[in-house]
Amino acid sequence: MNRNYSAALDLSGREAAFALLDGETVIASEVRPMHGRESAQLAGWVAAELEKAGTSFSDVQRWTVGSGPGSFTGMRLAAALVNGWTYGKAGIETRCVPSAAALAANLGEAANEGDRIAALFDGRNKELIFFELAISGGEAVPTGKEEVLNAEQAAAFFAEYECEHLIALEAEQSALALLLPERILAQLEPFGSIRPEALALAKAKPFDGNLADLVYIRPAVFTKPE
Repeated sequence: MNRNYSAALDLSGREAAFALLDGETVIASEVRPMHGRESAQLAGWVAAELEKAGTSFSDVQRWTVGSGPGSFTGMRLAAALVNGWTYGKAGIETRCVPSAAALAANLGEAANEGDRIAALFDGRNKELIFFELAISGGEAVPTGKEEVLNAEQAAAFFAEYECEHLIALEAEQSALALLLPERILAQLEPFGSIRPEALALAKAKPFDGNLADLVYIRPAVFTKPE
């Protein structure tokens, strides 16, 4: 039987996420806590998940890496692993897709065509990351609007900003509560994890072979040249 395997891997936060699909059929979609030294288990965990599905690295034709916003170390590790697994292999396609889009996938049918979605992340250092997406063609696509905000900046920013959905990870809600105005915090829709299959299913982002297209949580990432 011919298989059309694609996979997605994300380590942008404190959890690792992996999905395996055959065409558009989801075979596996798993999320587990993994940060710090635990990240050394990432390659073995993926191999075990592939084995459970009755397949292996050599059977996966397309790989998608979650590009954040998120941890420098985690995202670089995921990208480096996929690069190593696919290096020099003909016909294998790779790309990065924002992890924020996989978080937005939790909205499901609650998100309509054209809706704007503000994905908020804990940026550490008493800052938050604002990453905007919009529903286009049935999927959440980045608009290019990104901000790093402290509490004072967040108050000014959200006094002028409106969107249909404000989303975040449940694990980061308490950190965001220290930075967000009460009105915005009341609108926040928290989700337990991203949906890694949404990374693999994304149609708007081409398989361009660029595994360095990552969005880090540090403000320097968004600094533009003079």
